[in-house]
Amino acid sequence: MGVKLIVLKFKAFLKYVMSAEALEEAIKKAIVAVIDRFELKEVITGTVVKVGETTCDVERDNAPALYDVRLSAIDDDLQTYCVTVPAENSSVVVGIIEGLKTEAVLLRCSEVQAFRIKIGGKTFIVDKDGATLNGTNLAQWMNKVHTDMNTLKGLLQNSPIAGNGAVAAIVFEPQTPSVQ
Repeated sequence: MGVKLIVLKFKAFLKYVMSAEALEEAIKKAIVAVIDRFELKEVITGTVVKVGETTCDVERDNAPALYDVRLSAIDDDLQTYCVTVPAENSSVVVGIIEGLKTEAVLLRCSEVQAFRIKIGGKTFIVDKDGATLNGTNLAQWMNKVHTDMNTLKGLLQNSPIAGNGAVAAIVFEPQTPSVQ
């Protein structure tokens, strides 16, 4: 079910339970409660000195370094995400979030080392070595597909085709496995 449909059904249900003014007030209170819980307190700049899997360390001019700056604002084990990995020595903008504990999160970077995208069981990474999908280098995979297509082209060019609609006696077995 789409989000809009769920919201519409929820609103219809609440219409029977409370007035429109009470509903609006309840939604405002819920939004304020979330904003108050995780508030962006400060935005600062610095330079990345170390990059890890989920965090980086940032040095600042005339201020203490920030360690374990999160690359993603959400640090749960997510099944779907998009993360920008900054390059070392790149300039960055970092936000300080206060909630249950004070943490820093990467907001922007001047140079990108990699992009990581995960949706369900598929992981797509773009970095200096190219693009990979679930560990398969896509440029190498496409080169193999190209070789398979040339093999098929050669088979078709060298096989006589009867004009009566008969099936050609061509056996083609691609050598390229599918990307999982």
